[in-house]
Parts: sequence; C-alpha cells; structure tokens
Amino acid sequence: MSGFPTLQPAFTVRVDIDAPLSVGGQKGSPLVIVPMISGTVKSEPGFEPELNAELHGVGYDYIHNDADAGNMRLDVRSQVKNQDGTIFAMYYKGTVALTAGVKAVLGGVPDAKTTDYGDSFVTFSFETGIEKYKNLENGTYVAAGHFVKEEGKAGTVVEYKVSKVVKG
Repeated sequence: MSGFPTLQPAFTVRVDIDAPLSVGGQKGSPLVIVPMISGTVKSEPGFEPELNAELHGVGYDYIHNDADAGNMRLDVRSQVKNQDGTIFAMYYKGTVALTAGVKAVLGGVPDAKTTDYGDSFVTFSFETGIEKYKNLENGTYVAAGHFVKEEGKAGTVVEYKVSKVVKG
C-alpha cells in the first residue's frame, strides 16, 4: 500500500524495575512512580547509530491508571550511557493493558509468568548533544513491550523491541 511507513528493527531495551512509590494526586487517578534501577539498550545487527548502552543512574516511570483500571499510562524519563561514553536522555510514553498476566507480574504473584509482547506499546525519543548521534534524535521509534519473570530472580524486567519508522 503506497505511502504507508514500514518498521526497521532498531534495538532492544531491558529495564529492571523496583517497587512502585505511591504519590497520590489532586485529581483523577493517583500518580505512581516506578524507579528503573538498571537496564540496557542494545542495537539490532546493522542498525545505525550503534547503541550498546546501560542505564546511567536511576530512571523513573510516572504512571497514571485509567479510571476503569484497564490501562496504565506511562511517562518515562531516563538516561543511558553508551559504550563510547556518550550520555543520552531516553524518554518513552505509551500504554500498558492491565491484563491478568500483567497484573500477576506486577502484583508479585508467585507463579506469574513472562507476558506476551503486545500488552504494552510505546514511542521512544532521545536527546544528545553529540553530532554523530543526531540521527537518533531525529528518528521516530515505536515499540512493543512485555514483562519478564526470570526463574530464581527477584524483581521484574520490562523489555521492549524497538523499531524505527521509515519510508515505505
């Protein structure tokens, strides 16, 4: 179909999240902040500019749930450090469908399982002052995410498969 964009696999983002911090709010659904305590950003083979980065410091996910408790609304602010020392601001926004599987993982249910991709869709953006990475800043990125429960490991990992939107 003419004119529709296509997707180029770009990178995988994996983030370890900590327990949520309940903030509350003046109106609407209460704000919850989820610390992102470690993570990685790894390019897919052939994607440029190449990223092999780690979360630098702590990032935060500012979350509001819909009134009907069907979705979470994400607003993530973080920073990553690439293997060459470049620091990037990395942001993403989107939604997570609060399916039974997602609720089990986030609720710490002992037999919770890794969820399928597609409960979460987000858009990514980046900021950097380094010219060699300006194409990263100028791209449009979309991702499908899921929650990973690893055997014998406490905590939760959020993983996104990120693609760059390109001319069809």
